[in-house]
This record gives sequence, structure tokens and C-alpha cells, in this order.
Amino acid sequence: MKKIQFVLFITILSFLPLNIVRADEGVLYSPRSCFGKVYGIHNNHWHEAIQKGNEYIAVGDPINSYPCVPSNDPTLKTLTINGNNIDVSDTMEFTTYDEKVNISATPNYQYAKIEYEHTKNLQIGNNLVSIKITGSAGLSKTYELTIIRKKVLSTNNNIKKIIINGKEYKFKKNTIKDLFVTSNQTKLDIKVIKEDETAQITIKNNNLKAGDNTITILSKAENGDVKKYYIKLHKSMVITDILGFILGILILLSPILIIIFIIRKKNKKKYINNTHRYKKYKKLK
Repeated sequence: MKKIQFVLFITILSFLPLNIVRADEGVLYSPRSCFGKVYGIHNNHWHEAIQKGNEYIAVGDPINSYPCVPSNDPTLKTLTINGNNIDVSDTMEFTTYDEKVNISATPNYQYAKIEYEHTKNLQIGNNLVSIKITGSAGLSKTYELTIIRKKVLSTNNNIKKIIINGKEYKFKKNTIKDLFVTSNQTKLDIKVIKEDETAQITIKNNNLKAGDNTITILSKAENGDVKKYYIKLHKSMVITDILGFILGILILLSPILIIIFIIRKKNKKKYINNTHRYKKYKKLK
């Protein structure tokens, strides 16, 4: 009889809470911090907790044993990428120009389970790597690593060759000299052949005037470096250009010509007056 009573007593105890004080639904008691998080008890199980006001609320699945033991530590100790040490935090970033990286992660508890990509092939832009660590009692934590792969920008701003009015030319010391065009040509037909297709070409001063002209070609590499090329040419003059030139000179000289005309007119009038006086004087005499 005593044995039956003892068994019944043990069975009843198994259904009783471990603590006399019970928390309200969802609210934790005995909160404590471990491994960077807060844990507390709810319905005789440990839970991760979030604070709301003065209370801690249970989140996630229940944990059957006390979580704050070294063997259950789910935190990250060290992280290296291609031999570079990364400061450990919940979210991490690393920037590289490499197409592939080797990742090495070590947990604080050496026997914790750790899951991540040890080798990562990278696309241009952001590449996400998740590092999940699980302790011996099932407590886990996930770290987010963003690897930013930058594009290697080309520095090539060289012009391979150039075609002017259908004829191929090559630059000598970034300059083409001694070109002659007829008077009726207003601009050159220029086609630039680049060494690197990512370079950007800008042509300046391709509105030809009579006489000497210098056309400037700017070749901008993908990384922003600019190289200048020059085409030096002479455009022949037509009759209208010559007449315009002469007319321009006359316009510039017109004030001087007017002054000369006025002075000559005054001198002539003075001469006539003087001659008239002389004749009158001679007649009286």
C-alpha cells in the first residue's frame, strides 16, 4: 500500500510546476542574460525572451534544459575571409574585388555545430552568407555576412586607330598633323576605334573654319582617367571667305579712314580759302 501511495505521489509531483510562483500566459520569470540574449522560464521550460515594458515575453521554441552553460554557447568566436580578420557582430560586411573567397569561422564552444559556405563564388554586388551555430542543447544563433564584390574598372583609354573621311590614320604622340580639307567641308567624318569598348569618346571643335583648326578627342577610361588626342588641319579659303576677310579689315579700319577723309577735306577747304585770299590780295596790290 505504501508503495502505491509513493508512486501516486511521484506522479502528481511530475505534473506540478518546478516553481511555486507561476507566470501569466507568455510572461517569463527568472530572466537572465547569456550568450548575448535573455532567457527565462515559462510553463517549466526555458525560452528566449524579449522585453516589453517591465516584463519579458517568451519567444521561440521551449528549451528543456538550462541554456546558460558553456556547451550550449551558440556564439561566433572568430571569422576570417581570405585571411582577413573580420570583427564579429550579428551582421557583418566585407568588400573585395576577388571572384571567390575562402571563409573560416570558429565558434566559442569548440564542439558546437556550425554551418556555412566555406568557399563562395561571388557575383558583382552583394553576396549573402549565413553562419548558423548550434550548441549541444539546441540553442542556436545565425550571423549574417554580406560580401560586396566590386567590379575592377578598366584604366585603358587608348585609341587603337582612327578613320577620318574614310581614310585610316594613326596617332603619333597623340596627334595627327598636316591634314588639308577643302573650303566646302564644314566638319570631319570621324570614326574612333578604341582598345577597350568601355572607354567613352568625346569629340570637340569639329566645326571647321577657314584656316588652321585643332580638333580635340577625349578618351575617358571606365575608371575615369582621361587622355587627350588632337587632329590638326588646315581648311582652304573661298572667295566669300576672302571678301569677308577684306570687309572685316575695312570695318576695323573705317574709323581711321573717316578721320583721314575729314582731315583731308578740312585741309582742302583751308587751301582754297588761302588761295582765294592770296588772289584778292594780289589784285588790290
